[in-house]
Amino acid sequence: MEGKNQKAIRKKNRNSFFLILAFSFNIFSLNSSFAQSNIPVGSWRIHTSYLGEGVLSGSENSVFSLGSHSLFYLNINTNKVNTLTVLDGLYDQNFSAGAFDPISKKFIIAFPDGTIQLVGEREIQTVNSLRENPQVTQKSINRVRIKGGFVLLAGDFGVLRINPVETSISASFTNLGRDGGLLAINDIAEDDKFLYLASKAGLLLGDKNSNLNDFRNWRRIGESIGEFINIALVAGKIIAIHRNGNLYFLENDKNQPEQIIGIQEAKNLHFYGERLFFQMGNGIYAIDENASWNLEFDTEIQSFSDFFINTSGIYYQVQGKGIVSQNGDIFAPPGPRSQVRQLLPTSEGLLGIPFSKNILGETTVSSTQESSRLFEGRWEALESPDEIVSVAQMGNDLFLGTFSNGLWKKNSSGLQQIQIGSSGHEVSISAIHTDAFGHLWVGIADDKPRLLKINSTGNINSVAVEGLSFPYKIISDRTGNLWILNAPLNGNSFIQVFHEQSNLNRILGSASNNGSLPPGNVMDIAIDANQQLWISTGNGVLYVPNASDISDNNNLNALTPIFQGRPLFSGVNVRQILVAPDQSKWFGTVRDGIWRFSEFGNELLEHFNQANSPLISNNISNLNLDPVSGELLIVQEHAAFSYRGSSIKSAPGLESLKIFPNPVRPDFNGVLSIEGLIDFAKIKITSSAGRVVFSSQVQGGKVIWNLRELQGGRVKPGVYLVFVTDKEGIERVSGKFVVL
Repeated sequence: MEGKNQKAIRKKNRNSFFLILAFSFNIFSLNSSFAQSNIPVGSWRIHTSYLGEGVLSGSENSVFSLGSHSLFYLNINTNKVNTLTVLDGLYDQNFSAGAFDPISKKFIIAFPDGTIQLVGEREIQTVNSLRENPQVTQKSINRVRIKGGFVLLAGDFGVLRINPVETSISASFTNLGRDGGLLAINDIAEDDKFLYLASKAGLLLGDKNSNLNDFRNWRRIGESIGEFINIALVAGKIIAIHRNGNLYFLENDKNQPEQIIGIQEAKNLHFYGERLFFQMGNGIYAIDENASWNLEFDTEIQSFSDFFINTSGIYYQVQGKGIVSQNGDIFAPPGPRSQVRQLLPTSEGLLGIPFSKNILGETTVSSTQESSRLFEGRWEALESPDEIVSVAQMGNDLFLGTFSNGLWKKNSSGLQQIQIGSSGHEVSISAIHTDAFGHLWVGIADDKPRLLKINSTGNINSVAVEGLSFPYKIISDRTGNLWILNAPLNGNSFIQVFHEQSNLNRILGSASNNGSLPPGNVMDIAIDANQQLWISTGNGVLYVPNASDISDNNNLNALTPIFQGRPLFSGVNVRQILVAPDQSKWFGTVRDGIWRFSEFGNELLEHFNQANSPLISNNISNLNLDPVSGELLIVQEHAAFSYRGSSIKSAPGLESLKIFPNPVRPDFNGVLSIEGLIDFAKIKITSSAGRVVFSSQVQGGKVIWNLRELQGGRVKPGVYLVFVTDKEGIERVSGKFVVL
């Protein structure tokens, strides 16, 4: 966990955009905008859904919503919402429990590995004691309760008490099982004399005057009833919710809790003042020390995962909406509709897909299945089929291949499902690709040796491809050869190259002059502008030079890039390869983060991991690249990010320049980006007096500049002129910017 520790320390000290909390009097100074353009080169953003189930807590001035992978809060005074993410210093984007402490004005967050963070008014404090304790094997925290100025944590290990002011553990009680073994604690309550625990094995009562580190000093009640998930005290009487939703009542001197008749599927015990409330159906009920209960609030909301009460009224956490107030107002930050498993750049905008399938056949599905798109700076619902695995553009039509719902076409006329032969609509599409000649090639997830070809008029033909088996990815080179990555259910993946007109059909392997590929799984393939076929494997990367010149019988041998005298990524499982418009290569790995290398793989340009970036781990689940915006699109198990790189797609012509930022302010420490360029253009930046301060040849559609003169010093304030010439040396476009 060294990387995580380093990241927590680094982010804690990153005051330039550190949050400032004032929960009862102000707000986090965060910008929750998700604008798609005008973000600086080298900047990160996160794409989080805030519409799932969650738990609520807060004060008279704020309401916090904590989901499995999201955290935001509502400022009641301004009706504005703000987000908290790893970009702001959080340890991870995977939460197990949390609650707000109105006294210390800190939000306490627990993470599955036992890390605890206290998010305060001016800093985030991290408690690592539980996570780093080798004697505690089960570290997950199930509930955070605030009582008497202390934070009480109930977890799989037992109980912790934290002093939020001193950020220290003041007491711990572990191994509370009847035989001194582990016993998971789901909830905790206390009064002056006792601790009360809801556990996997009934209720536990502990006298504070006894040694509660000794499991034999805990009184056990209702073991035969089973697991309790919530517990609270009303005038010294115990109210507890069973795992099955039944509500129980217990007087302290009794040995068996009594079920309260008429209550089913109860959940969420919450206090407002001295009164205790619980949720049943779409109603909120009050219950007193005599186990008398009555309906206090009824709502038309049919389903909500939690509620919170203060003097402003009742707030509900509603899946698909966020926080909903008593009068029906809805509050949620912008974001995708569901947790993102793929980020796909398309003509429809950036698609956030809640489904993915990798080359090993493993599928990942979000708890809700609503696809979204980021279009003109805002996330919105996308009309689309479920389980999208691949997309391709053909003319004005966007084609969507799905895991179990066939092939779809989306355009200005709407969404239409494509009938594929006698297979009907439920066929599993594994890959789709548009070649340079305007044909859409469709791979179906089976072992039948054929591809489907769809032309611009919509005609569908079945094309025999001997040896094809479960095509996972299809790409093409400039001569129209299809390079197919097959992923059969039994056996290793393999590369096949096919051309319909020339009858080329060749399967690459380990033999000399027929690929010279190493044994094991091929993970991904990509072709660059030099017609080099790049191959990632479970043990490094290779490339095939002049791949477009392949024939049925020419010699073809993959080469290994050399970096610092060693084979590039030797021993590293490289999951994906992307080719940037400037021909640099992005590599996403299983355990080593993200790497960007130069065109031939011999120079390291960038490397991101959990220690030096917002990434929550070094495991990259899915990687894509938006060539228009230059953003690298990253999906991990519990979070999705984009990082704006320095390379974008070349413009069709030199017509206008986009210079960002403009003006350049004194506190700006990033790079200036100039977009709207074409390949092989030359750019020159001069002062207003005509002195050249920067020049470069363009590869791709963008150039970046560190604002330093040729001699190395930062440029002085003033007006600077930009001149761009085409490859013939003719000036085509110009611009200017101001350095303040």
